[in-house]
Amino acid sequence: MRFAGWLMAAALLASTTPSAVGASTPLLEPSHFALDNGMTFLVVERPGRPLVAAVWAVRSGSAADPPGQRGLAHVVEHLLYAGSRTIGTRDWATEAPLLARWERLYEQSVRRGRAAAGLERLERRLLELQRPGAYAGVYTRAGVLGVDALTGHDATFFQTLVPKEKIELWFWMESDRLLEPVFRGFRRELAVVEQERRQRIDSSPAGTWFELFDAAYWGAGHPYAHSPGGERFEVAGLLPADARRHFAAFYRPDRLVAVLVGDLSPGRARQLAERYFGRLGRVGGRDGEVGKLPEPQQPELGSLDGHCACRSQVEIRYPTVPFAAGDDAIALDVLAGLLNSRSGRLHRELVVGQGRVAWAASAEHVSRRLGGYFSVRIEAGEGVELEELEAAWDRLLAKLRRGGVDDAELGRVHRQLVTDSWRQVEQDAGLAQRLAAAEVLGGWRQLKEWLHAAGEVNGADLRRVIDRYFLAAERAVLALTRSGTADQ
Repeated sequence: MRFAGWLMAAALLASTTPSAVGASTPLLEPSHFALDNGMTFLVVERPGRPLVAAVWAVRSGSAADPPGQRGLAHVVEHLLYAGSRTIGTRDWATEAPLLARWERLYEQSVRRGRAAAGLERLERRLLELQRPGAYAGVYTRAGVLGVDALTGHDATFFQTLVPKEKIELWFWMESDRLLEPVFRGFRRELAVVEQERRQRIDSSPAGTWFELFDAAYWGAGHPYAHSPGGERFEVAGLLPADARRHFAAFYRPDRLVAVLVGDLSPGRARQLAERYFGRLGRVGGRDGEVGKLPEPQQPELGSLDGHCACRSQVEIRYPTVPFAAGDDAIALDVLAGLLNSRSGRLHRELVVGQGRVAWAASAEHVSRRLGGYFSVRIEAGEGVELEELEAAWDRLLAKLRRGGVDDAELGRVHRQLVTDSWRQVEQDAGLAQRLAAAEVLGGWRQLKEWLHAAGEVNGADLRRVIDRYFLAAERAVLALTRSGTADQ
């Protein structure tokens, strides 16, 4: 997830006046409140909208996966769609003891490496008592759209678009699965997680290489060294008890954030939040390491060389700063804007310039809670060697150091940031997502400051961050050479 991009977009709307975007557009600073149990709510009222964009998020993601259980946060995200004691069962009193017995047999099977006697028969009996898909079915019949979830490194998000007259259903449904979740269909969800991995990583010509590069860049043991989707062999060894421990440690009300954007007043939202989410009890002090989030670590900056059935390409990474780390982070975001797009420096000088060494090129500043990096990815033009790509980037970087950036070019970048930001959040769902991402990482108030600060970035600021972070001795490179067949 590119959280900095979410910040950029929401910052625009949080600071835009009606005269700037049309007289019918209200100011978009959210109302905010917290329940007695610590759960935080942000509400942006937009009268007349037929749907309410509803997002809730957990201040924890795959970075909290314990060693040997990479993918646990992702699996829990899936299991939360299995319902509760109310939704997803035909007879909870009968199902509960059978489910407990199945879990004991399943744990025996995993530990022994072979199926325990009676496991399959018990699964068939449970399927007669369970109602797979019941959670989604309730929403579908109510006209709810966009039911989705995402596990990132630092947070997990659940989102929906709810007809405004059905908003109380959302409050009940989401609080119900947090109050009394039942992790049904455990083996089925492990298979779904594995299938997602095959589709998103394994089926991509370079997908596995980028995953390996993450591991090499961050270093073994770093919370960001693995994909949020998980590692297949470790996912296969997870148990229902592992999922319950993760849920108890991290899905606490004081770590939950909900954002609602649409035709819903803050007063009504608070009333419903207290009635339904207020049922989640306040969590007292916890012992030891339970629920403790990882501490920041320095990346190891490992590089990789490889071959893939893709265009030859390089990705060059430089360690930067964590999320919301002040002026340097904002200047790095603006620098990415300067380099990107068809009018950006990368396209003008590497793709269509005199050298024409690249088929495509892009830059990205990634800011996460435990650290950040600036990356440049360049795909080679026909007949161009990898060494030429790195050399072309070094020449462009040297040019930026020597000549800097003039006011006209920076003005273009600032205007593009405003335009892109508005496009990203003109829909309620976009604003809700970005507010949630900002709140879980550092607080929604940063949104009001981001765009103004980005507009103040000048050429000297860009030279400062280039000199400070873009050091040849402190960069990591993924170099992939084309092999086999790749699209032209």
